[in-house]
Amino acid sequence: MANAPVKNVKSVNRWTPNPAPSSNEKLSDYLFHELNRLSDVLFNIDVMRLESTHRVPEKARAGDIRYSDGSDWATGQGENLYYYNGTNWIAFAGGSGAGSYAEFFDTSQQTVASINTAYPITWNGTDVTDGVSLNVSDTSKMEFTYSGIYHVDMSATIHSTSASSKDVWIWPRINGVDVANSSSMVNSLDTNNHRQTINRSGLFTIASGDYLQWMWATNDTDLDLHGTAASAFGPAVPSATVTIVQVDQ
Repeated sequence: MANAPVKNVKSVNRWTPNPAPSSNEKLSDYLFHELNRLSDVLFNIDVMRLESTHRVPEKARAGDIRYSDGSDWATGQGENLYYYNGTNWIAFAGGSGAGSYAEFFDTSQQTVASINTAYPITWNGTDVTDGVSLNVSDTSKMEFTYSGIYHVDMSATIHSTSASSKDVWIWPRINGVDVANSSSMVNSLDTNNHRQTINRSGLFTIASGDYLQWMWATNDTDLDLHGTAASAFGPAVPSATVTIVQVDQ
């Protein structure tokens, strides 16, 4: 059965009685219409049908629930269902309590000019994104619209161009500051044209307006981040991929 058409109804969960009629002859019609109005309100409350709220409630209490229009009342995750925790309005986006996500990748060959020097990994492609974006002038920076706790998973394909043994380090930075105890080191590339995928993931507390970078360094300039082209039986492998999912606010 088809859903009912969307209707913009004002105050669907509130009832204020109209003025009583001046004559007794009209009293029965008045009661009939008022009871129908009350019936509509009770039905909407029973099925939890909320009206779209166009402004921030002035006297919100912990536990209040509202449906924000996301335009006049532009809070959190845009047009969405929110509850008030006593301090902030929290979105029910996606059934997880959070809503931002992104996946970026890079198809270029990334190299270092100097050994034992930190370089940011850059990104030249976007699969999906909502609430996280790449800085236009510096594509190593992933910028966050909303505060929260994010699970971030980064993988890179490292590539050797000589037979010497090489080390590579990889770690995250937030707002230009290294995240403590977050570095991973690999020491296994010692064959020319050898490739290996490395991975680093974790939970990060991010504030609105923060940016995240993934850094890398190596002790040999004969090591690079280098994917592979598509083959007859499989798609291309990017030089690096990062996936971001907001898990809490």
